[in-house]
Amino acid sequence: MGGAVPPATLGASTALGTAIEVLDTPVVVVDLDRLDRNVRAMADLAAGAGVVLRPHTKSHKTVAVAQRQLAAGARGITVAKLDEAAAYLSVGIDDIFVANEVAGPRKWARAAALQEQGTVALGVDGLAAARGLDAAARARGVAIPVLIEIDCGLHRAGLPPGSAVAELAEAIAALQHLDLRGVFTHAGHAYAARDAAEVQRIGQAEAHAARLAAELIRGRGVPCPVVSVGSTPTIRVAGVQPGVTEIRPGNYVFFDRMQVALGAARSEECALRVITTVISRPTASRIVVDGGSKTFALDRGAHGLETLVGFGQDDAQGLILERLSEEHGVLEAASTSVVVGDRLCFQVNHACTVANLADLLVGVRDGRVAELMPVLVRGGGR
Repeated sequence: MGGAVPPATLGASTALGTAIEVLDTPVVVVDLDRLDRNVRAMADLAAGAGVVLRPHTKSHKTVAVAQRQLAAGARGITVAKLDEAAAYLSVGIDDIFVANEVAGPRKWARAAALQEQGTVALGVDGLAAARGLDAAARARGVAIPVLIEIDCGLHRAGLPPGSAVAELAEAIAALQHLDLRGVFTHAGHAYAARDAAEVQRIGQAEAHAARLAAELIRGRGVPCPVVSVGSTPTIRVAGVQPGVTEIRPGNYVFFDRMQVALGAARSEECALRVITTVISRPTASRIVVDGGSKTFALDRGAHGLETLVGFGQDDAQGLILERLSEEHGVLEAASTSVVVGDRLCFQVNHACTVANLADLLVGVRDGRVAELMPVLVRGGGR
């Protein structure tokens, strides 16, 4: 089965306190000590910089981790889709930012309806969507908070900081059922950086773009209290720049091989692993494990990171997971004593996509199962 084993099939062997060695595989495990340290470290960074921490929960999609982040000082959370917002609202987390645009009458109406359960802010980058949200809010008798997305170099959604941003802000300010909170940006292109120096330059440009957009808006007499930046690789640079008021990192709770390659983390900080079992040794050099693309994802970095080799790395011997089928992972290692039935524990390329494919994350501490963390919403959501 791809991903983590769902709760219904875990059985007695995965009761709390059970040794990791008896977990069925493939299984996604989280080192809770590392997780807790990562959560605390980012909260401390935000507090030291005097900025609001609103972490992006698409990295883990679990109540358990979100609650840790909030308990450590996060002021609300960030999500990517309305499905995720609805799932968190259903468990009482009610200060949410959907850092994405939504389009069409159905989604606008849904966004308005969610305001009756909590505060759910939306991203916008054009007047048509803003008017659609305003109309839906008016029909529902609510107000919808919005932030304008700024393009800081990723060239995805968002407006570059310029006159168009200020004009959109003026137009939104004139709409009676929208509440313009500020601006936000995401330096996703940092994942294509060649070295730490380039990550730093991108982080500085990220903060500059958001700050400039806010200044242009304020220059038109429109309030712009929130200046929000995201991206785990750049957060230690962008998040401490003057004028930034909020940070939205996500991957930092787990870290992964991408973050290590970018210099944003050390291997010993990576909290998420996939444990697999060796199911075949058909040749002297080939090892086949029971986890494939449905567990690990075919991910070397969504925005172009090309320095990663393979799809995961075994902790014990440094073996590289070289090929993936849907349910098989293949390694080539001429000199190893690995035999059928052995277990290999892999640090993953991209923790967010691995968590997204799982039904459940198994929290471990001191070699034993300490917590079961169901994933709220699988897949892309709506």
